[in-house]
Amino acid sequence: MAVKDRKIFLVGCGSIGKRHSECLFELGIKRFVFFDPDAEKMAELAKIYGGEMVSSFEAGLATDADCVYILSPTRCHIEQAKAAVALGKHVFLEKPLSDSLDGIDELSSLAQEKGITVEVGFCFRFHEGICELKRRLDNGTIGKLVSIRAMMGEHFPDVRPDYLSTYYVKYSGAFELVHDLDLAIYLSGEEPISCNGFFGSYGELGFKSPDTVEILVKFPSCLANVHLDFFQSPRTRTMTLLGTNGQMELTFSTWDEYELKIYTREKGVWDTVHANTRRNDMFKAESLNFFEAIDGTQKNLCPISEAQKSLAVCKTINPS
Repeated sequence: MAVKDRKIFLVGCGSIGKRHSECLFELGIKRFVFFDPDAEKMAELAKIYGGEMVSSFEAGLATDADCVYILSPTRCHIEQAKAAVALGKHVFLEKPLSDSLDGIDELSSLAQEKGITVEVGFCFRFHEGICELKRRLDNGTIGKLVSIRAMMGEHFPDVRPDYLSTYYVKYSGAFELVHDLDLAIYLSGEEPISCNGFFGSYGELGFKSPDTVEILVKFPSCLANVHLDFFQSPRTRTMTLLGTNGQMELTFSTWDEYELKIYTREKGVWDTVHANTRRNDMFKAESLNFFEAIDGTQKNLCPISEAQKSLAVCKTINPS
């Protein structure tokens, strides 16, 4: 089916709902069904992009939408996904997969039984800088990968002035910044075999949940250290890969550019790649991958099994 012919039921019309609506519209989607408990948010997207508004999640599932974008709070993901898959609808789930490991195997089995595609929205797997970093890693640029160091931090009040009203502050905190843990697992190319970590609220921003997380993951042939926080200024996002033949450091703290530095023992000097990016491009790329996976023309780059890895690490460190 052509992308433009698909009909999307979009669940959750907050900031990420706005982002996906815009990107889907740019990809050619013109048929939408919107649901959000906040009628004003729902009406805003329906006015911009057209489409139906429904009064409940169940009413949206009853429409002829063939794909469901679940952009609701994390705790709702699995039950909503199971309901959609049971009706034969393909599901795009925003990250993280869930706030619990409960029900995930059931969702995975149901999707397999029904022949349904479920993709999880770890959009940074599609970021141009990460794609370039992974290409060079796979080509053996720095030899065997030995260590991964990921750093992500931002001052949450700058990102969301209404941050104290978000569920992040009450429940998940900096664990919501799970993109960077996912990227460490993705770049390792291996299954985590053990992990440890510490977390707490130290940034004096009124978080009841952790605003700082430190994670150490052991893989069969390398280690990863991941730092996540919601108080850091300025915003920082770096991914450093250490190999037997050199190292690479990707800096992509802004949405409109990245810098990749590469050092190899043969050259003995740093090479630098600098490129401009558009934030929406990685969201559009992940949606295209979702649609192509449905059609069987491309591999699903973030199925349930992949997204489950980072969640399992987080729940090992913080079971609550």
